[in-house]
Order: sequence, then C-alpha cells, then structure tokens
Amino acid sequence: MMTVARLRDLRTDVLTTRAGEWRTVVEWGENGRAHVDRQMLAPLREKLTGETATAAETRLQLIADNCEYARLQAGLVHAALLGLAEELAEVRARLRSSLAEAAEHGYPVADDGGVSYPETLDEDGGVRYEAGTAVRSGSVIGRLLDRVGLPLSGHPVVAQQLADRIGGALQAAADIDTRYARTLRELVCDRGLVVTDAMWRDAQSDLETAATSIRGIGDVGDIPAGGTPEENADWWRGLTEAEQDAFLALRPAEIGALDGLPSETRDMANRSVLQMEEARLRGELAELRRRGPDEENPVDLLAWNSEQLRLEGHLAGISEIRGRFDATGVDGLPEAYLLGFATDGPGRAIVANGNPDHAHHTAVYVPGTGSDLSSVRGDLTRMDRLWQGSNSLAPGESVSTIMWLGYDAPNTAVPLDGGRVIPDATDPSYARAAAADLTSFTAGLNESHRGDANHTTLVGHSYGSTVIGAAAQEGSLGADDVVVAGSPGMLVTRASELGVRAEHVWAMEADGDIVPDAGRFFLGGDMFDVRRGPYGLPVPDVNLFPPVPSDNHFGAQQMATDTQGHSGYWDEGSGSLENQALVVVGRYDDVELK
Repeated sequence: MMTVARLRDLRTDVLTTRAGEWRTVVEWGENGRAHVDRQMLAPLREKLTGETATAAETRLQLIADNCEYARLQAGLVHAALLGLAEELAEVRARLRSSLAEAAEHGYPVADDGGVSYPETLDEDGGVRYEAGTAVRSGSVIGRLLDRVGLPLSGHPVVAQQLADRIGGALQAAADIDTRYARTLRELVCDRGLVVTDAMWRDAQSDLETAATSIRGIGDVGDIPAGGTPEENADWWRGLTEAEQDAFLALRPAEIGALDGLPSETRDMANRSVLQMEEARLRGELAELRRRGPDEENPVDLLAWNSEQLRLEGHLAGISEIRGRFDATGVDGLPEAYLLGFATDGPGRAIVANGNPDHAHHTAVYVPGTGSDLSSVRGDLTRMDRLWQGSNSLAPGESVSTIMWLGYDAPNTAVPLDGGRVIPDATDPSYARAAAADLTSFTAGLNESHRGDANHTTLVGHSYGSTVIGAAAQEGSLGADDVVVAGSPGMLVTRASELGVRAEHVWAMEADGDIVPDAGRFFLGGDMFDVRRGPYGLPVPDVNLFPPVPSDNHFGAQQMATDTQGHSGYWDEGSGSLENQALVVVGRYDDVELK
C-alpha cells in the first residue's frame, strides 16, 4: 500500500543507480558483440579456412548473438527503471508540494492521506464548522476545482482540496508501481547459448509492452517528426547517454530511420529491428504453411501464394544482409553498417561497407527497377566490388560504399537484356516519391561525418539515376560527383541541372544496353531547350530525341565501358568498374573517357 511517508521519503536515486547497473550490462552486450565481430570473427574469416575455422566461427557467432540479445533485453530493464524513477519523482514532487501547503495552514496529514483541520468560528465567536478530517473524495467536482485552482477559503474546503491532491498523488504512485511491476515481470528471457526465433519474438513482444507501459523517457512523441538531419542530430546530441540508451531500447525502428544520427547508432538500432523482424517473418511463414490454402478457392490460393512469396522474399533478403555481416574480413571487406531497414511493402535496406562517418570517400549507390529486399544480393555484391576497387586505389584513405535501397522501386522493367517490355519503369512518380528521402539521407551523411575529408559520389543504375535526377530537382544532392550507368533519363535536360558542375557528372552506356534509348521518351529531358550562346544570349536548342546522360549534348563526362548489356557495369575486374572507382576516390585524370 502506498502511504504518505513512503512516497514522501522515496529515494528515486536508488532506482537510477540500479538503472545505471543495468546500463553497464547494456554496454557489456554492445561492446561484446563489437569485439567478437571486429576483433575475433573478422580476422578469423580473413586468415583461416576449413572445418575447424567454420566451427570456431559458428561458436563465435553464437556468442555475438547472445551479446546482442542481452543488450536488447537489458536495455528494456534499464529504460523501465529510468522511466519508473522519473514518473515517481514527478508524483513525489506533487505530494511534497501539497504537504508543504498543508503545513502552512497548520493541517496535520495522516499517513493514509487524510488532512485534519481545526474548527472555524464566525465573527461572533460561534462555531461555523466543526474540526474534522478530509479524505480524498474522488469526485469529479473536486478534481475540477483542484485543476482550475480557484481561490477557495474555509478550513474544510481547503483541507478537502489538499486531501484530493494528496490522495491523487498516492493513487498515481500506486498505479505507476503496479504498471512497472507488471512490465518488469514480463521482461524474462530464456537462457542461452542458442538464441532462438521464439526468444526474438518474445523480445519483440517485450519491447512492445515496455514501449507502451514506460512513460516519461523514450517517448515516441519526443522523437523529431519530419525533422531535418541537422535537427535530428541536435536532438540526439542534446540527450544524456541514459536517455539515448532508453530510446535505442524502446524505439529502435524510429531511431534507426533518423538521418543525421551517427552510423554506429543507426546500425545498432536497425540490427535489433532485423533480428526481431526475421523471427516474426519466420513465424508467420510457418503458420501460413501450416494453415495451407483453400485449393478449391482460386482467390484464396492466389492470395496464399502471394503472401508466401512475400515472406520468403523478405527472409531471403535478410539472409543476404546477414551474409554481408558474416563476410566482414573476407577479401579485406570492412565491417558492414545497417543504416536503414524495413519490411513493409517491398522492403527497404541501406547497407554500408565501412563507417561513412569516418570515410575520406563515400559512394551512395541507388539501384533501379525491380530492386527490393528479396533481390538485394546483387546490389550488395556490386557495392562490395566497388569498395574493393576504390579501396585499392586510395592507399592510406578510408572508403565507404553504401547500397541505398531506401525507396520503393518500380517492380517491373522496360526492355532489359531478356527483352521484357513492361511499363512501370517508365513512370517518374516512383523517382519523385523517393527524391526527398535520398536528399535527406545524403544530408544526414554530411551531418554525421567526422573529420575534414568528405568526398561523396552518388552512383545511379538504370532507374536509380532517375531517382537522383528527381532528387536534384527536390534540393541539394549533397554530393561532389554523380555517376550514372545505363540511365533511361534523369528528368533533366542537361548535366548542369544536377547541382554539381557538369564536369563532375559521369555517364556510362555499355554495348547492348537498350535501356537508355527505351526509357528516354518517358524519363528523358526536354527536346526543346534554350542554352546560352555567344555573349550570353539565349539560343534555342532542339534535340531530335529527349536527352539522356549518355548523349554527348547532355554535357556529362562520357566514361569508357568494356562490359556488355544493362547489368554488367560492376563485373569484377572490368574497366567499367575501375572507372567508377577512380571517380569515387577523386582520381579524375585517370578516368578513361570515350
């Protein structure tokens, strides 16, 4: 039972101290996973092969998984204890204020919250009100009078108002205690060493319960809504370390999506989301298969098959992202950072090779038509190869290459190597919808970057180049160079319209790539244009076809290619790949032009 003395003398510093002890566990988990990933797994993959190495890697990965699971669960307990301390401190302050006011009036306050008052005399000395004790009424009128704060007089009235306040504080404290006790009781996890899907699903359930129950810290309403990367970064830097930990524990999806925050922070948040989403999707797929379709109902059969493909595709994409995590150290690949992740719709993922916050050179690759979570493998491989090529050309400097699947790409294609002709990829609305997200992401990279050197290149393949063009119309690209390969058009007529100098726009069109000619009539620039002529006078410029970047009159640097078709620009060992890498590291004079 909550009493006046218990709440008045409550030491919330004990709760914050306990929260600090749980924060130490959070740090153990975080540092443990990082140590296993960077200091143990990466060298192992780089230097050893064979059955023994594989067995060692499996055991080390189990330890890393346990560290991550412990970090997440301990983070929820840490946030709960902080929230409990903060809420109780606020209620305790209300009680103490009421007790001080009662003391000013000379009213004794009982431990159950009753407020005693003396008798009230009339001017003629008669007794107007007998002495008595007011207890919390709980009436609507009493709460209303307390809220509006009317200047009431008379011992019984004032004592009643104080009793309502004190009783309300005691009840609030009891309710808070009950709510947090229930929340903390549910934060129970199974013992390791194997962290199962059931444990991750339970962790997600715990997170949802805690996020609903814990108030006063880690509140989703405190996260900047629609803020700029600079506003996001300022908000994050303004939090204490304990508050940052609480948001990471309670709101990983929201924190992982905030442009402008440090890459390590976003990676930590998004890895938690990936773990829990993977377990959830596996559970849903297993239940779907157990239920099976109604094979006599064509509509149900079609819906069942579609849902199965969606779940299988998302899980395949998650597996590929995990595969990239596991490839750290292989062929010199740096640690991967998960800067964005979501499974709604076709799914999204943003994966960086190396930490862009400390990179001298950063490349952001925007994939094109048909890109989604299920097909992420090819795009990850392209950025692995671009990192390896760029890193080898910049000794002593750090490189980060980022696969930015941060938008819903068209899911069908204009004519590709196989000859498909389907119209979604001719629709510029996908690019325009993605534009603000891309400019926000690159602005966020600039905001979170640490150090003086910060050279950024945007690389767009196919419809990804259209997204870059739309982003240039939306605002600053936040880039020093733009490279496009197999572009069907960028919604602009000239390279100079992209917000970087024309000599820093680089175009590639390989033999056999028919996308530029097929897409120009839908996504290309204007056929009728006006350019500056001699003495700055306007000169009409008429193009026979809507211009695309691989047209000379577009004004981009035309890079030589030695690959074939629409999908070969990142072929290992190719000149096409090397040319891109030379731009990424700023060695412009070495780029081979047509």
